[in-house]
This record gives sequence, C-alpha cells and structure tokens, in this order.
Amino acid sequence: MQKRRLNSLKFLALGGAVLSWQPVAQASWLDSDFYCRVYGCVVVHDGFTFDVYDNYIFATGGTVPVGGRMIPWTGNPFQGAGAVNPVITGTRTEGFHSVPLQDQSVILGIDTDGDGTPDRLPVDTNGSGFLDASDSLDPFELTMTTDLVAADTSAQRSFYLSSRTDFFLTAEARLIGNTDQFNSTNLLNDVEFRYGVTRNGTDDGMSFGANARNGNFIRSIGNANTVADLFGAPTQILEFRNAIRRRDSADLPSQSIRFDYVYGFGDYDLSMGEGHLQYEIEFDFYNR
Repeated sequence: MQKRRLNSLKFLALGGAVLSWQPVAQASWLDSDFYCRVYGCVVVHDGFTFDVYDNYIFATGGTVPVGGRMIPWTGNPFQGAGAVNPVITGTRTEGFHSVPLQDQSVILGIDTDGDGTPDRLPVDTNGSGFLDASDSLDPFELTMTTDLVAADTSAQRSFYLSSRTDFFLTAEARLIGNTDQFNSTNLLNDVEFRYGVTRNGTDDGMSFGANARNGNFIRSIGNANTVADLFGAPTQILEFRNAIRRRDSADLPSQSIRFDYVYGFGDYDLSMGEGHLQYEIEFDFYNR
C-alpha cells in the first residue's frame, strides 16, 4: 500500500475554516482506507471536498498518544479539487465570501429605540455588502437609547464530521495584525461564540447523518462562551466518545454529523470608538 504524504495545512476559521469531498463508488473513503480502519481517523468536509486526520504517524511509524494532536493528511487520492471551506449553516455555500477586507467592516446600523435592532442603515453605495468609505448615513439625533449595532447580529457557519475513532475537537483563537486598543483580546470578550451538533438533516439536497451514530456519545466540554475563551491555546470544546460512523455506506455525508458555530456581535456600541478587530480560529483534532 502506498504511503501517504503529510501536509501542514491548517484547519482555520475566519468566520469559517479550511478543509475537502468527492463521492467514491462502492464505499466511502472512510470504509475502504487501511489506516482509517486499523488506527482510526477523522474526516472533515464541506459537502464537496474532504480532509483526513490520522492516528497513525506516517513520518516515524507508531500512533498518536492519547491527548496528542492527530496527523493531518491532504494527499488523499479521492479528494476533490480545492480546499474545504466552512459553509453557511443549512447550506453548502462556502462561508469565506462574507469576510470583510482590510478597509471594510460588517454593516453597522443605528438603533434609536434600544431594542437591539437597527432602525437606520447606511446606504451601500457600491453594493459591496460591507461598510466602507463610499457608504453614507443620513443625519440622526442622539438620545439616551441611541446605539450602534450590527445589521447582521451573528455569523452562522458549519462543517461536517465523520470518524472511525473517538477524539476531541479543539478551537484556538488568534489576533491577526498589530495589537492595539481595538484589536485586542479584551474586545474578543465582546464576540460571543456558540456551538453545537446537528445529527441529521438535508442541506442543499445533501442528506447527512443516516449512517452516523445516535445516542449521547457527544459531550460539550470546557467553558467557551466568547472568542476570548479560545484565545492562546487549543481549547477542547467537544468530546466524541465513540466513532461517528456507524456502518458502511457508499455515501460519506450519510456517515457524517454537522458541527455548527455562531459568532455574536450584540455587545458592540458607540463607546468602543473606531478600529479593526481581526481574529482567526483554528479547529483541530486530538486523540482521545
């Protein structure tokens, strides 16, 4: 059997992550691969392409110890073209397109009555979908209830998981760019982070979960309520106490569950001033 080649690709999230999938005739890749069957692996995908994380250490032989980081491999011959992306929850539309550029921001509006919903929105002059220098906002009067709020109060993203082993899912947040008063870990406390698992469903015609394990084998761990709780080191957020795959299938999505996460921006207000808060989240997999 041909040895796999290792790759240093990371699985990142800027409101999303990097990840790949293509159906295989007769059996899914998860069922037919020797190293997955014998040593255990995790497969992460976006409904089109997939990546594999192994317990077998191809560089030296042997296996990843309990608590050790699983080995990412992207030399998969069955892998589709392109990277695995986070998708907008409930679809297979990749989620990176909604990330603003350096000179842009998410659309912010003015809440005049204190209900948390924008009553006045800027005119998106160039139709970019983001707040930038070409946009304008009509004059408004400041009162005790006037506040600055995000037009879209959350960003919902997902990716799909299957496995032939038990494992931990971790998340680590990092600031991007120069640290200043705005781009700081302190403001990461204002970005909520919520997550969970959808065991079965259909997204854009792709059904998932029919051949995945049911029951209470997934446990939420840690105490991650904001992005700041993930800062500085890999933080265990989910424990999978058994393999996700339950039985053979020609269809990898049917052996998968969906991991969902949400960024919440409800705590931003005018008192924070101006600036850029830029961060990334890396999800990873550890042997249990």
